[in-house]
Amino acid sequence: MKHIFFLLCALCFSVLDCSADTEMGKWLKRLDASLDHREQFEQQRLDRIAELRRLLNLTHNDDEGYTLAYSLYNEFRSYCYDSACHYAYDCLERATAQMRDDRIAEAKNAIAFSLISAGILTEASSVLDSMDREHLDGQLLSDYYEHKCQLWRAMADYVREEPFYTKYITLSNTYLDSLREITPQGTARWWSFTGSRQMRDRQYDDALFAFDKVLQMSDSTDLHIRAMTYAEMAWAYIWKGNEDSAIVKFAQSAIADNESATREITALYHLSRLIFKRGDYDRASRYVHQALEDVNFYNTRLRKVEINDILPIIEQERYDAVRSQRNWLFATTALFVAMLLGSLWSYWVIHRKNRKLTEARAEIADRAEELQVANSRLLEADKIKTAYIGRSFYSNAEFIEKLEKAYRAIDRKITARQYDDLRYTLKESTLNSERESMYEAFDETFLKLFPNFVERFNLLFDEADRKMPPNDHSLTSEMRIFALIRLGINDSERIAKFLDYSVHTVNTYKTRIKNRSTAENDKFESLIMQI
Repeated sequence: MKHIFFLLCALCFSVLDCSADTEMGKWLKRLDASLDHREQFEQQRLDRIAELRRLLNLTHNDDEGYTLAYSLYNEFRSYCYDSACHYAYDCLERATAQMRDDRIAEAKNAIAFSLISAGILTEASSVLDSMDREHLDGQLLSDYYEHKCQLWRAMADYVREEPFYTKYITLSNTYLDSLREITPQGTARWWSFTGSRQMRDRQYDDALFAFDKVLQMSDSTDLHIRAMTYAEMAWAYIWKGNEDSAIVKFAQSAIADNESATREITALYHLSRLIFKRGDYDRASRYVHQALEDVNFYNTRLRKVEINDILPIIEQERYDAVRSQRNWLFATTALFVAMLLGSLWSYWVIHRKNRKLTEARAEIADRAEELQVANSRLLEADKIKTAYIGRSFYSNAEFIEKLEKAYRAIDRKITARQYDDLRYTLKESTLNSERESMYEAFDETFLKLFPNFVERFNLLFDEADRKMPPNDHSLTSEMRIFALIRLGINDSERIAKFLDYSVHTVNTYKTRIKNRSTAENDKFESLIMQI
């Protein structure tokens, strides 16, 4: 049994460290090293942004002002949606004032890209529809087709229902084919569009060849293009069933994203999902939290929904794992205590018997010969029992020590995570019900953490003004606002975004509740924090 235990431990650790000397392990180490210098890479982008803003504030030349504003848009397009959209609209305003049709089209393309990246598809479609395709050529027409292709693909991913899904994918493919037609054959962009088309036709080997051409022909300093190409190759390997190669490509994509300070990303999220299945929980935890931070920073709505949908599942898995470990610890402790008490009781019984036997030998001197025989047998039995008890103590101590080492190793290595397929997306028609499900999950989780919140909250009001939620696992809309405040979210704008209210509505709710409360208005929130 002892050898089997050590064999299982060695096998477990070898599974966790199996990637250490493989290509996959080397690229994961490179990614970890790159993430350690994340602030340095981001500061380089911030320095470029600061310099462009300084020049924009100083210039009085219309042409130079437009060029600088468009450069700022390019810096923000993969870094922060809000700022990218701001400078895209600034470009449109400047181009309109200059009455430059080419710049107007360029600015509208920039606006459309920003809106599509953020998941604001209806507005993006309106912007693209306002453009006159007949008067576009060159790069403007190429960008227009590319954004149309991205728009319809995003629409298909939102809907995921037939016949709309096939209809939108067909439209997306049509624009992708148009892109290939107007792009010079043999260029890096042509190979990129060709690979994307082959991916949709499930010609994965051909697509990998095309993407490899893109990498060969692209400038090695163009990290954003390389990041997108590596990610496409990763998906091709996934569909081919080669997860090891997919992990390598996602790692390469994440490194390129990190070193270009790109926040509009998915590589880290998909990578964390893949390595979590292999038991590399520490890395998976780091990557998914970094991905969530990037998504929140960029402010893309679709990917917020995707990651926020999976996080409660991950946290539930973590909770279940910790609870299982706790139960095993309690059971082992109880067993040890029972064995210890049993050993002490046995020792006490044996000691008591020995004392009685000693007294009996002194009292029955006239039966010395018979008592000597009986006493020798009892002494022999006593030695056997004493040796058994001593061995039992040693075995128990050794067993507990092994368990302690095993638990410590498990505690360091395992952080429970589980990820659903990211390709699962929400239908536009069910977003409201998904939001309600999110609220229900929020209410249930919150009430597990603060089971007396509803009761304590109602104590702040007269009995006539107290309101109860529809069931024991939910909150009223008013309570939900102050539940968020209890969790430390005090910004009305953040509360409004979470609850899908306007900031004015949130402030109105807060004022109305405080006015109705028996507590002073300026002390109401501090009383909430005391719950």
